[in-house]
Amino acid sequence: MNIQQLRYFVEIANTRNISDAARNLFVTQPTLSLSLKKMENDLNTKLFVHTDSPFQLTDTGLVLYNRGRELVRQFDQLIDDIYDMQGKPTKQTIRLGLTTLFAIQFMKEISQFLATHPNVELVIKQDGSHRLQDLLVDKQIDLGLISFPNYHPESITIEPLETTTKGYHVYVVVPETNPLSEYDELVFNDLKNERFSSLTDDYMIGRMLNDRSRAFGFEPNVVMHNDDLQVLLYSLKKNDSICLLPIEYRVVSEVEGVKWIPLKDRCNYFAIGIALRKDFHRTKLIDKFISILKEN
Repeated sequence: MNIQQLRYFVEIANTRNISDAARNLFVTQPTLSLSLKKMENDLNTKLFVHTDSPFQLTDTGLVLYNRGRELVRQFDQLIDDIYDMQGKPTKQTIRLGLTTLFAIQFMKEISQFLATHPNVELVIKQDGSHRLQDLLVDKQIDLGLISFPNYHPESITIEPLETTTKGYHVYVVVPETNPLSEYDELVFNDLKNERFSSLTDDYMIGRMLNDRSRAFGFEPNVVMHNDDLQVLLYSLKKNDSICLLPIEYRVVSEVEGVKWIPLKDRCNYFAIGIALRKDFHRTKLIDKFISILKEN
């Protein structure tokens, strides 16, 4: 087993998916599959439960992952240190986690930072805010641009943003043919007999749908889960379903034949902020990046 094989294994474990790992590593899926098979043969053990999708680590695989990712990090740091000793410029990496909506809303600031810091490699992980909090705790990202609430107050802090983009409002999106499209606003009781296309629990709105529906005494009839906002919107007319989404996303949506209706509920707004681990060492570079994000 060599460091490249270990790097491949760690990325497969991170993404729990061969195709996503291959895309992130800029290699082919067969290359990853062969590398994983060789590792398992060399170690004479299974590292993943291959019958599951997404991939699940075996007990042995979990041990290798927990220790192996640190070895990969140390190896990369060693290479950087050697380049520094030789006086050669090396790129500094910042691992940022954010949602699709925030990537759109803050792209101007992100692009500005990259334009003024050519020796920085920004690695962006797009996911739901709940999932990103988990990744931050696990040290798989350095900082996050995410939604409240904070599910790990013992490990991370979230600084509220006092910018033009402070949060997002939850709306109900329905096909224009749905009787609900005649409403000017909706409450959860109006939704109990509807079919939902929904974000997963990795996203705050996905969790909110389940929690608030149950608070009103019903289980939401979710016919499809997907974390791609465009896919959800395109599914509404075909599935005769509705969904909950941030109204702020409407400006970039090209889906016609749907209506965005305000949701009247005490949980219809999510503030956002910049999240960091409490034990994270804030460098001058990170501080500069955060200060530019705050210019939004």
